Amino acid sequence: MKNITPALTQNRHLFLLGIVCSLLMAVSFLIAPSAQAQNIYLDEGESEKQATSFILPYVYASEQLGAVLGVGGVSNGYLQPQATAGGAVQGTSNGSYGLYLGGINYQMPFAKRWFFDPFLAVSRYTEMRSYQDVSLQFGDARAGSNGSDEDDYIEGKGWDVFMELRTKWLLPIGHGKNDILHTYHVRNGLLPDDKDITGGEAFNPFTSGRTFITFTPFYRSQEYDKDVNDILLSSSNGIQAGLLWNNKDFEASPSRGEEIEFIARRDFGLFNSDDSWTTWEFEASKYFSLGKSDWARQQVLALNFWTADTPSWNNNNGEISNRAPDFYSPKLGGFTRMRAFPFERFNDRSSIYYSAEYRVIPEWNPWAEIAWLDNWLAIDWWQIVPFAELGRVAPSYDLGALHEDMKWDAGIGLRFMAKKSVIRIDWAASEESTGLWFMFGQTF
Repeated sequence: MKNITPALTQNRHLFLLGIVCSLLMAVSFLIAPSAQAQNIYLDEGESEKQATSFILPYVYASEQLGAVLGVGGVSNGYLQPQATAGGAVQGTSNGSYGLYLGGINYQMPFAKRWFFDPFLAVSRYTEMRSYQDVSLQFGDARAGSNGSDEDDYIEGKGWDVFMELRTKWLLPIGHGKNDILHTYHVRNGLLPDDKDITGGEAFNPFTSGRTFITFTPFYRSQEYDKDVNDILLSSSNGIQAGLLWNNKDFEASPSRGEEIEFIARRDFGLFNSDDSWTTWEFEASKYFSLGKSDWARQQVLALNFWTADTPSWNNNNGEISNRAPDFYSPKLGGFTRMRAFPFERFNDRSSIYYSAEYRVIPEWNPWAEIAWLDNWLAIDWWQIVPFAELGRVAPSYDLGALHEDMKWDAGIGLRFMAKKSVIRIDWAASEESTGLWFMFGQTF
């Protein structure tokens, strides 16, 4: 899917309007997996968290949806000071529509170390696409494989229903031993010193950082209408479990430390699942501070590595069983990995991925000089982020094969800390396609 978006004009006011619309688009993707820790942000001089919220319209355009008009809202600090909730509803010129609801970091009243991240999305598409192998339309390469054609996908009217109920248990070690709800005291959106850091002090989870055990029941179904191949595209439900060590010094814009996570996901083939399957994922991120300068408040080199496999995968003379559907398989494409490509553009048994971002926060913040925008969104800082990505999928977990004929892309991003939340706009290009994404949270 090639993303079509309106170009920003050189006119100052239209440029600001485009940025604001981009910020609003992030509402519909509120529950970002990168939001791991239970943090409260206070400006210097504040003694308690002030709840904030906004409800705003947004508009954008894409090749798949046409013109999109929606309304979204975010509330931060209501009910619980560390929690965020939000949602969006949108409709499109081609008859598609969707509803998105979720929350982050709601503390369980009966167990202070348990936190809950619910998410629900229900979408109706008139041009729903999926890169999966239903029929060989473009030669011998399986749809979604590394050598597949970009036009080898299914498209038609259908429903996409997605639900996750993620829980996190904060272990009593490292910075999480005596600090269940952490408070950052910030100056213009960054820590003025090291007294409020949440990691980066040592490569040891027992003395530094915050460690979580995660447990997530999940359900997703993508179903085409009966007049499109008369098939149920994919349906899956099961359990995901993981172990996460978040050793970043500052969650919103880390300058040192690391984050390491292992996830195992299992569909037992119950209820309406297409098949039983098992996948695992491993991800590691590292952050290096490059210091300040006369023009930069912060400079950081951020590196990310991710790999995944499907041990249940069974290939019997070309007939594959016990594989995950494309949206849960080891995959590349979308707003997190290989951002020049559409969702699930590449999906197979195994995958590997590398990313590098150079994150710079300028000293000059023009957004704070615009009174109405500052009162509305309170942008503490903005960040310029050139990045590059490299990855591949393969039909077996073979490190040699995974590093041959790899896909690549490169791009530029803008990040904003608005109302104490990070919002990003990323544009990426590859030999095959380009992508423009509006999201909540850092990529990693």
